[in-house]
Amino acid sequence: MSPMNMIDQIAHAIAEADGSSFQAEPARYRRLAMAAVQPLANPTEAMIDAAHKAASFDDIWATNSRRDFKRAVKAMLAASAIKQSSPTR
Repeated sequence: MSPMNMIDQIAHAIAEADGSSFQAEPARYRRLAMAAVQPLANPTEAMIDAAHKAASFDDIWATNSRRDFKRAVKAMLAASAIKQSSPTR
């Protein structure tokens, strides 16, 4: 079995959070996953700052490996999740 692409990973997570099975409605959960991913094409300033901080060193923006980019993406998503879970007034 090949690894799932990101849309399918998100679709499975949405189905699980919905208390259902991905296999019950795969097209629906993939559609929801695509909708969830689209806003990430326009990252917030906090996400950009988090990515920069995660992938930079010695005060110089430099990403020399896939590992650096992976850290940057994780940091961006973590910043987004923190922002989402913070109460707004």
